[in-house]
Amino acid sequence: MTKFDYPRLCGGTMFTLVLEARKPRMTARDHYNSNSDGLSDPEVLTGLIQVANPDYTNPGKKEFKTPANNFKSCGVSTGLHLPFDDQQMVRAFDTCVKARYTTALNRMTAFVETFLDDSKEIDKRVNLARALIDLIQQDVSIDDKEEFFVDENGRKEKKAALGDLTKICLPALLLGVWHYVIMNRADNSVGQTTYNRWCPSTGGGPRKYQGDMGVGIMEDLEVYMPKTSEETKPDDTVIEEESDFREQSEQASEPSQQTGVPVVNNNPIFIQQNGNGNMVIPNYGTININKR
Repeated sequence: MTKFDYPRLCGGTMFTLVLEARKPRMTARDHYNSNSDGLSDPEVLTGLIQVANPDYTNPGKKEFKTPANNFKSCGVSTGLHLPFDDQQMVRAFDTCVKARYTTALNRMTAFVETFLDDSKEIDKRVNLARALIDLIQQDVSIDDKEEFFVDENGRKEKKAALGDLTKICLPALLLGVWHYVIMNRADNSVGQTTYNRWCPSTGGGPRKYQGDMGVGIMEDLEVYMPKTSEETKPDDTVIEEESDFREQSEQASEPSQQTGVPVVNNNPIFIQQNGNGNMVIPNYGTININKR
């Protein structure tokens, strides 16, 4: 096995496949009019980095264009705006995936919703899942017993079992592959041969992906997004508090278990408090307030 065996999973080759699944780009005319679709290579790579480190500062697509292109082509592993040698970031991301998996999954889910196409006609998301699994399975440098976080509940699957999956949570798969890349592929240059075969040189022009990763495998694969829990709204909190007070008042009016005599609370307290600087005055009788 040589350093440049084909195909190889690394940051650049994963990024190349992810770009094939992004949403449709703006027309040249829109770009000429100085509009932006937020889907440029630098912006997508920034989104991936922010999955690992949400505090990563977007350097701007003009500033980040060359580093992003060099990373995609597996020409560099680190450098200007490429923090993959930051061991504090690497350890923090590893800890987040292992100890706070839902947090990491939510970040990747936001990335998918922001950048990846969800149309069903071509189904780029399914194609991306197939391509990533195909890449992993063909990469002879990855042991069959190597495990990837690919389940939305944080469970791992061995490389050898990935091809048997029929249903995959796409953000979970992307998170697992990205975690593996950051933890195990510090040398991004191992993917140079793979990138060159996928995206042949055009003599200085844009290099388009011409690979066939994932084609003809896992034909019945279904990909889905994780279920998201709705946050409790402030109004719902008030309603729940009032309901609790009513329930306590009703229980106070029921017969005592010891005496069988009803206990009546003639001055129940109902409190609804919104905002800051409020005064709570229980109903203990008549209060006269004289203004001066």
